Amino acid sequence: MSLSQALANASSALAVSSRRAGVTSNNIANALTDGFNRRDVTIVERAVGGAGAGVAVAGIARATNPAVTFERRGADAEFAASDARANAFTRIGDLLGGPDDPNALFQRFAKLETTLRTLADTPDSGAAQLTTVNAAKDLASGLNRIANEFQTLRGNADAEISRRVSAVNTDLQEIERLNTAIGRGGATGGDVSALLDQRQLVIDRINESIPVRELQRDNGKIDLMTQEGVFLLVGTARTVEFTPAPVMTAQSAYNNGAGALSGLSVDGDDITPGGTATLAVREGAFAGLFDVRDRLVPETALALDAVALDLAERFSGPGLDPTLAPGAPGLFTDAGALVNSATLTGLAGRIEINAAVDPANGGLASRLRDGLGAAAPAAAGSDVFVRALIDVMNTDRPVDAALQTSRDVNASEAAAQLTSLAGAGRAAAVARAAGAQTLAVSLAESEKLETGVDTDRELQNLITIEQAFAANARVIQTVDRMLQRLMEI
Repeated sequence: MSLSQALANASSALAVSSRRAGVTSNNIANALTDGFNRRDVTIVERAVGGAGAGVAVAGIARATNPAVTFERRGADAEFAASDARANAFTRIGDLLGGPDDPNALFQRFAKLETTLRTLADTPDSGAAQLTTVNAAKDLASGLNRIANEFQTLRGNADAEISRRVSAVNTDLQEIERLNTAIGRGGATGGDVSALLDQRQLVIDRINESIPVRELQRDNGKIDLMTQEGVFLLVGTARTVEFTPAPVMTAQSAYNNGAGALSGLSVDGDDITPGGTATLAVREGAFAGLFDVRDRLVPETALALDAVALDLAERFSGPGLDPTLAPGAPGLFTDAGALVNSATLTGLAGRIEINAAVDPANGGLASRLRDGLGAAAPAAAGSDVFVRALIDVMNTDRPVDAALQTSRDVNASEAAAQLTSLAGAGRAAAVARAAGAQTLAVSLAESEKLETGVDTDRELQNLITIEQAFAANARVIQTVDRMLQRLMEI
């Protein structure tokens, strides 16, 4: 090997070592940066005229493991869906209340029965009459509040869908921009690792809402499609479409596009989760939020309506109050009218006590003793009507199928059945979300092991690079001394 060849080899090795040191230092500096993938320098042998001429940097390789990333994204999407359901069930459980909650729905039923029993013992007591009226009003207002909160929960899900749609559309535009920059850099041989990191983070955000697949194109560009086969990005970004609901009521429904609520589509392709379309999204936050809006909360709200129907029908039974005209509503009404099972949806939000016994509406609390339609007071000490009300509360009777029980129940048991249904749903949803989160975290750690930065390894690399740099520097120094010696001859 000639001196010039030795000098060229050492010089090229110094340049490569300098580049390796820079890349390794950058790895260490970004070890805790979210979305940063480890970089490695690719080195190739350089030849000039068929002879070795040292080494050169062929490029910067960004660590990836597409298989692990795909699995991790699938777990992230499943957790996003299950977390939305678990949060909804948790809120439903909080609204219905637990066994020790004095404001729980079940406790309001118990309070009404307790006040009726007290009134039965002292039917002429004005205080006992008013206390019982207030307990009935409290029960009705509790049903109203829970029903309204259920619709708020659905409205929040609808608003979150709208927010995520806007975010997904923005992110798709960002990926289109990054694709252009990556393609330009890839065509010129530039290092686009930082752009690839940015793009991966954006894809991860989209994937949380809609699980996606990457399709590789030229010069590092990608297309994106849903797991079900709808393109979100094919050269240019497509538009995800959704119209938020201006108001949410018990009657608001999607109903496979026939209702007032909006579905989800991509440039006209229906991808609404839970719908009948073959391309419907099955996982991700959208799937969970649509489930909350269109199935989970409506089913629970209908069960609450069934509790309200059972309560109102008990107190409007034929023969219960002889002072009422046929077809007149009993103690509990549908916004003042007789309840009707044909208009069950939303009943819990409309139920109220009969104005005839409500002093706030010009009624008389004493009619709880006399009868709601009584023209004159009952005999002193009469407890017949009050005890009849107690009896109907404790009578076992069939309830609407929305409560998912085939056995006959009393009024309090109907409320307990609803609470039990919600509790079971909550336990299952929370357990599924916890399992999905554990899997997502585990896969994220696996991906990090494959693509992240091991600072110990990088520090060892720096030592090796330093040794290589020193060795090549000594070669250059030796060649320099040899050349100086030759010049002196």
